[in-house]
Amino acid sequence: GRGEQDGLVEEARRIWREVLELADEDEIGTGDDLFDLGGHSLTMTQITARIAESLGVEVSLDAFFDDPTIGGLVEEIARLREEDAGAGGEGYAARQEIRPRPAGTRPPLSSAQERLWFLQRFDPDDASYTMYLVLRLRGALDSGALQAALDAVVARHESLRTSFADVDGEPVAVVHPPGPVPVERLDLTGSPGAEEQARRLVAERTNAPFDLAGSPPLRVSLLALGRDDNVLCFVLHHIIADGASLGVLFDDLFALYLAEVEGREPVLPPLPVQYGDVALWQREQESGAAAGESLEYWRRRLADPPVLELPADKPGAQQPDGAFHPFRIPEDVVGRLDRLAQEHGASLFMVLVAAYQVLLARHTGQSDVLVGTPWASRDRVELEPVIGYLTDTLVLRGDLSGDPAFRDLLAATRRSVLDAHTHRTVPFERLIGELGVPRDLHRNPLLSTMIILHSQAGDGTPPERIGELNVRLFDGGYRQAKFPLSLETWRDDDGLRAVLGYDATLFHAATAESLAERLTVLLRGIAEAPCAPVSRLPLLTGADTATLAAHATAPPHHTTEPAHRSPVPVPDVRRAPGGIVEPGYAAAGLVPELIARVVATAPEATALVCGEERVSYAELDARVARLAAALRRRGVADGCVVGVCLPRSVDAVTALLAVWRAGGAYLPLDPDHPDERLAFLIADSGARLVVSDAALAPRLQDTVPVLVPAGWSGSGDGRWLGGWESVEPGDPAYVIYTSGSTGTPKGVLVEHGALAARVRWMREAYGLGRDDRIAQFASLGFDAHAEELYPALAAGASVLLLPGGALTLPDVLRTPPGRQVTVLDLPTAYWHRLTEAPGDVTWPDALRLMIIGGEQAQAAAVARWRDRFGDGVTLINTYGPTEATIVATAAVLGAADTGRPPIDPPVGRPIDPPISRPIDRPIDRPPIGRPVGGATAHVLSPGGEPVPPGAPGELCLGGAGLARGYPGSPALTAERFVPDPYGPPGSRLYRTGDRVRWRPDGNLEFLGRLDGQVKVRGFRVEPGEVEAALLACPGVRQAAVRADGERLVAYVTGPAEPDELRRRLAASLPPHLVPGGWVRMDALPLTLAGKVDLAALPQAGPEPATVHVPPRTDAEVLVAEVWAQVLGLDAGRIGALDDFFALGGHSLLATRAAALLRNAVEVDVPIRTLFDQPTVAGLAAAVEGLLIEQLSSLSDAEAARLLETEVPG
Repeated sequence: GRGEQDGLVEEARRIWREVLELADEDEIGTGDDLFDLGGHSLTMTQITARIAESLGVEVSLDAFFDDPTIGGLVEEIARLREEDAGAGGEGYAARQEIRPRPAGTRPPLSSAQERLWFLQRFDPDDASYTMYLVLRLRGALDSGALQAALDAVVARHESLRTSFADVDGEPVAVVHPPGPVPVERLDLTGSPGAEEQARRLVAERTNAPFDLAGSPPLRVSLLALGRDDNVLCFVLHHIIADGASLGVLFDDLFALYLAEVEGREPVLPPLPVQYGDVALWQREQESGAAAGESLEYWRRRLADPPVLELPADKPGAQQPDGAFHPFRIPEDVVGRLDRLAQEHGASLFMVLVAAYQVLLARHTGQSDVLVGTPWASRDRVELEPVIGYLTDTLVLRGDLSGDPAFRDLLAATRRSVLDAHTHRTVPFERLIGELGVPRDLHRNPLLSTMIILHSQAGDGTPPERIGELNVRLFDGGYRQAKFPLSLETWRDDDGLRAVLGYDATLFHAATAESLAERLTVLLRGIAEAPCAPVSRLPLLTGADTATLAAHATAPPHHTTEPAHRSPVPVPDVRRAPGGIVEPGYAAAGLVPELIARVVATAPEATALVCGEERVSYAELDARVARLAAALRRRGVADGCVVGVCLPRSVDAVTALLAVWRAGGAYLPLDPDHPDERLAFLIADSGARLVVSDAALAPRLQDTVPVLVPAGWSGSGDGRWLGGWESVEPGDPAYVIYTSGSTGTPKGVLVEHGALAARVRWMREAYGLGRDDRIAQFASLGFDAHAEELYPALAAGASVLLLPGGALTLPDVLRTPPGRQVTVLDLPTAYWHRLTEAPGDVTWPDALRLMIIGGEQAQAAAVARWRDRFGDGVTLINTYGPTEATIVATAAVLGAADTGRPPIDPPVGRPIDPPISRPIDRPIDRPPIGRPVGGATAHVLSPGGEPVPPGAPGELCLGGAGLARGYPGSPALTAERFVPDPYGPPGSRLYRTGDRVRWRPDGNLEFLGRLDGQVKVRGFRVEPGEVEAALLACPGVRQAAVRADGERLVAYVTGPAEPDELRRRLAASLPPHLVPGGWVRMDALPLTLAGKVDLAALPQAGPEPATVHVPPRTDAEVLVAEVWAQVLGLDAGRIGALDDFFALGGHSLLATRAAALLRNAVEVDVPIRTLFDQPTVAGLAAAVEGLLIEQLSSLSDAEAARLLETEVPG
């Protein structure tokens, strides 16, 4: 009736006034919005708790957010009451009452406490789960009253009196009786720099770990800085408290303190329950129907969880080093975000979560992002005054696929937060086990980052005055990091106070500062345009824009010189019209013109060497002129395509140049290709004619006219044959075919202007001159041939041809012509092979430059190369797809690219910063450098927006050197060659499909193909990471990794045994990156381009682990019996090769197993041993090793006694 409705309204108003601390005279209208009155999610929880206690119904946060007014709340209460009455229920509070446990009953550990206990047992030196409250107390402090208050508050809360013993590998909570609380008292009065001393002493205490088994994990220190100036420091382990507990501790302590000072009884109501009672109640809830429904929700919600791939600056360390960057979000932005939240029935916290997920997505390139948040689970009135670990970790998954508008993402985030809150019955710790997330004891297995708005979790911020004491927070000097990255925020009158916490072993301070600045830019953009797609929201700072602009073009000096490395002497360069970087003393001109100038100025210089044959520039020119005349007579002109199908020879080079001289563009055809493929290339390219020889001509005559010159000699007067046809920059130079994703090769047409830009740069940057000799390694069918031929011929150098093929290079280098080679240009994979045993190659004494390219260079190979040559031979790593004309970026590789730490850097020179790496695992990737020769490079998001410096994205190349496109494929050309918004009108960008990022030194780091990732058992895997780890192992010469169904397969060459490699990788990589299949090979198959041919790798055979092998030794029998006891299995079913975790084991059971083994053999078996050796055989061998180690330190009698009890007879 009406009276009941009015009563509900008044009761709701009373509760709001109590929670919001409003005066009785403050009017609250039925339409007033909770958020307008200063409410937030925590106050919602407190209001719903009081409604449940007073009115017997549970109002969900979902309903509250739908209508956060008194009127809406009362309507929901009435609906719930009617619903409950219809169901014949007894009311919410009665159904879920928390009762004090019977006296003398030992409290259980909650699931959250169990995980914290295990983590501390696994790494006793870890202090990342310590908490602190450090207060500066100015004024007359009554130390006796403080001691009494401390004794009373610890007596009041049993959590503060609880330690956690290890009984046979299982944690047991031990509640100690009340008594005097130890207080460390330090008197710094009169000491110089007392405050600085206090900061240091406090930091030592807040960063010191706890022994949970010894005494309750609570430390109290009182530091006297001077008269009436003290610092009170509380340090607690998270296992006994949470953020809200600090507020309870403060309130209770100083209520008791003031009562002592004033000589009165404290006004503190008795606690209805202790934390142990709550833990017991939580355990009961975890087995109920609601928990089952919640678990099913989380299984669906967190299926196939992504790992955050946030780029890091440093490799990380076993022990994280926490650091913090404070910043502010101004009120004008936060006010608008508040309004945005209200307009969408959300909270400021939900806006921040969505914005943080956008920030992470834009820095990782991932559209699926997990963030965690602590949520105070004090949703019952009786829980509010309890000190204990009463905070849930909620996992919030953001789906940014499809580039949603921010307001749509906010709506999804709202739903995600409310659903997570509704299904929080399942503790985070149980969730990890139920989801089957692989265990990584050095990081949270599900989350890499957290976000906190402190109104969510309670912040414990103290009032400014307590009696005669002025109270301020004092810097705790905390240096721990639970997560690689975390964002904490506090709402105040000036906006948001924020702190970005980070692991300083992963990130530089400048990186954290940049992230904070970008978040500020992003939040302002959201406030101004919440309807914008998330990819279009502003993110970059002014500094970012300037950095990206500087990185995008070739540096003005030392074009191949990475920052922080010794400069490589190259000519001065200057910017030419049109954006092409022109060497200062290089005459402009296309390649035919450059070669013609050499012919005119040095006709007798040697141009080509092929076996015993030497051809001067004059002779080469005459041969070219004669063949060009023959081509003209057959109608070659105006850029028509002419095939050249010849073996490696002087004739082949002559034919390439002759096609140009006649005005055509050449199509190189590799004689080693099958006839069917040659026929396809000729037909697809529209070639009018093919130049070949008598032996090859019969293979081609059915497809196109073939010219077999009667005589290749250039003797006689060739002036009548005519000169070079006029060539323009836009004329086609050659067509090269590359493999296509559809299985059909695609032709790439490169123009003379693009080729000239690259050749001029190479000639100058490589310092080529007439004294140089370059080995021509690449097949003419690959564009690398142009890098080997034309810069050399344009510089008047000689080119050494390999008539027997590329693989004869080591043999040729031993010949007199080979010993004169000064420059080698090799595919990276082939170079890797040569570096495995550099002493087996007869390297020319004159060698001064090694150019590599084609795939990712390995740091281990760079190290081996430098061990052999040091700085004596310059090593240049080049990168460039055919569509960008051979080379688009380059870097000189030096000591910093070996993966080794720098040793004794020169005085006054900073140590090179470590190569930046992903969070998952450090991996050394030598850079692919900076743009060269007028090229530009941009790293873009899928939407074409520039990504922040350091973030991964697609490499898009522009400027000089781009190919015309794919002849005959206008759709594909339009897809891959897109308008360049950063260049002049009409310019284009080529989308490479390669995933890269900018390093802090301005070099590009290659991260793989955008489509090159594989998934194994749901994990996203970069095979290069595993390959790098394998190549770092002794005895591995080459390595390739690919996915084979549900496992990774490693292919290795060298003497290393797979079992040893598996052990080594297990020691440095997470389990999902350790290959399950292994194939040893004499050599990895290479494609014709010199890259590893993954398609030619053999199938891996079955793994022995799939076969049941009964335990073979007494130690294996013992381990199997212990596992059977712990896992509840039949010992006869456990084999020597079985894996503990595959059988259902987890971290706590591992602790139990280690304890039972320790008891059985009287030798300490570290828990880590089981994680390092998770099979019966592996663990048994480790236990035997531990026994032998102990026996070696015992007397004969002691050893005999130990052996009698070692294992069952």
